[in-house]
Amino acid sequence: MKKSLFFLLMAFSAICFVTTSCSNNSDEVNDGVLGNTPRLMKEAPTSLMAKKDLPDWLAEKVTNLEKDVPPMSVYKVYQCKWKSQTVYNIYNNFSSCILCDTYYADGSRIEWEKAADAEDFCDKSTDWKCIYVIEGSN
Repeated sequence: MKKSLFFLLMAFSAICFVTTSCSNNSDEVNDGVLGNTPRLMKEAPTSLMAKKDLPDWLAEKVTNLEKDVPPMSVYKVYQCKWKSQTVYNIYNNFSSCILCDTYYADGSRIEWEKAADAEDFCDKSTDWKCIYVIEGSN
């Protein structure tokens, strides 16, 4: 069990190295363990929203992140679909855990208790788009 969890966490941290931009990029990225998620995040179109148009709970998280953005940090808020639900992912370019800040539309955090759920998300999430970007100073 511990070995499986460790492997899963290491695999998710690998996404950090492939998701550096919200812009479309024609480079093919597909990791057998993580399914389509790295490619979908990398190729996610940018469809920025005003903070006032985000769900209230997400706008509050964004406001808190904006208060203290470390230098050279970039937070990207992604929206996607999974199991017919809207899901939000807050990605930090310096984080070692790509799916730690993943939430359902109501603001409840998705707890990846079962590796099968995380794998299903990585394989079957769709309609990824980058909806908000927070950049720290250089």
